[in-house]
Amino acid sequence: MNVYMARQPIFDTHNHVYGYELLYRSNDKKNEYTGLNGDESTADVVTNAFFGLNIKDIIGNGKAFINFTANLLKHGVPKMISPELVVVEVLENLLMDDELLAACQDLKERGYTLALDDFEYDNSYSDLFELGDIVKIDFRTSKKSIEDTAYICRYSNKVLLAEKIESREEFEYAKSLGCSYMQGYYFAKPTIMSKNSLTPLPVNFMKVMQLVSQPEPDLEEIIEVISCDTAMCQRLLRLINSVYFGVKNRVSSIGQALVILGLDYLRDWVYLMGMQRIVRCDNVEIMRISCLLAKFCRQLALMIPQAAPDSDSYYLMGLLSMVAWGGEQALSQTLEEFPLTNEIKDGLLGRGGIYSDVYDLAYCYEKADWASVDKYVEKYHLDSSLVAEEFVKCVKEAERIRMM
Repeated sequence: MNVYMARQPIFDTHNHVYGYELLYRSNDKKNEYTGLNGDESTADVVTNAFFGLNIKDIIGNGKAFINFTANLLKHGVPKMISPELVVVEVLENLLMDDELLAACQDLKERGYTLALDDFEYDNSYSDLFELGDIVKIDFRTSKKSIEDTAYICRYSNKVLLAEKIESREEFEYAKSLGCSYMQGYYFAKPTIMSKNSLTPLPVNFMKVMQLVSQPEPDLEEIIEVISCDTAMCQRLLRLINSVYFGVKNRVSSIGQALVILGLDYLRDWVYLMGMQRIVRCDNVEIMRISCLLAKFCRQLALMIPQAAPDSDSYYLMGLLSMVAWGGEQALSQTLEEFPLTNEIKDGLLGRGGIYSDVYDLAYCYEKADWASVDKYVEKYHLDSSLVAEEFVKCVKEAERIRMM
């Protein structure tokens, strides 16, 4: 399935890119906002940019400016992204109740940058104004409104961002008012970006949603469901990188990934995918093959004494084996997006060692490359009959995906 979004660069006064505003797009035919529901549109932007695509390909070393609705702010959705990567945009016209103010205050205390979008100063917004770091001034409003807002922002030491700049004259005018950043058609129109990306199977998503909604969720059941879904596994790993940007602990299993993440973040993630209407049909065959290889890699590892203690790591390796087939063509580059152990990456990339051997054996068995299979069976002193028996079991288990 293709995912779409648009980005518009934000420049400083020296024409250096500071970041990109990320915008909802439903397709690559119409470069304008066509969403009907703000929650769903923002959910699409966040899930596509951070969990469906590689955010570094989109924003480089800059920051992502994303407009969050009141509902998503109250649910703490911005906290699913590292404050190093995102600027949280808050619209002036949101109904500013105590719960929403508390959510913004919490983000501020956690180190997030808050930008007030389409802002015209009014005393009724004084509490929100105090929390804002950046104020975006719409240059399509009146000159008096622009100058009054710029004056109070300079007086209050707020960073000014001029938006909808459409001419050289407006650019110079914005600089004279003290604007540090600019965006608009004078610099660049939004650019649509798209990529083929796997989405979770509907039945798996619904199961996870039901499980995390329980008063005391069963972690083992959640692990079992995610372990059957390549897309959910990929997005889970990208989520960890988004929340714990630069995470030092490399992930070696799905269970470890969920422990690092915690149930609160997992619930928020599932909620966000639900807002994106993620339960759409996708490539079941890719899911089936990756699930088969995952199960078979784990069973092969259990037959090899030096690999058996880390059998869950071999399962995760097998589950990610179809990354390239799922529209992720540059495997080595894609794997860098995920906080995986080097052993898993080496195995998938065929760099030698026991992980690489187990993966190659599983892959060759599925492709009926018996000469290569015999080589690994002999190398690790495996029982050919037992290997065949386990493969048949794994095939039967993986076939269940077709029936979902």
